[in-house]
Amino acid sequence: MNFTESQISAVVDAHDALVKAFVDSSLGFDEFVSAYGDFPQSYGLVWDAGTGEDRVVLRLFRKRIAFHVRVGGVLSGLRSADDLADISRDDANRFQPAVGLMRIRQLVAKYPDFKAEPELRNLGSTAMGERA
Repeated sequence: MNFTESQISAVVDAHDALVKAFVDSSLGFDEFVSAYGDFPQSYGLVWDAGTGEDRVVLRLFRKRIAFHVRVGGVLSGLRSADDLADISRDDANRFQPAVGLMRIRQLVAKYPDFKAEPELRNLGSTAMGERA
């Protein structure tokens, strides 16, 4: 991983800004999904990454990263919904942005400071900086 505290803060701040812009409707769904990507996993912000020092830095941001893991879960669910055979591509393209916006607005309403408690998993590690 090898990110400093200030680098992680900057990348999380940038993704906070993307979520805010999407929720405020100043950024469209396609632009949001494209810019957001597979964050935080794509940046290696996972517990198993790096050294003990890396994990100490990640722990400082665990709630903020946990929020973004939830946003990623919403986006992942929408991406997989795109592959369903029982809905037409036109219907998916019409409803996915609305559903995505609604679900992410719900997350922001529940976590207005963009900080969530990490979800514990049964096996393995989490992307939030804590072992399950």
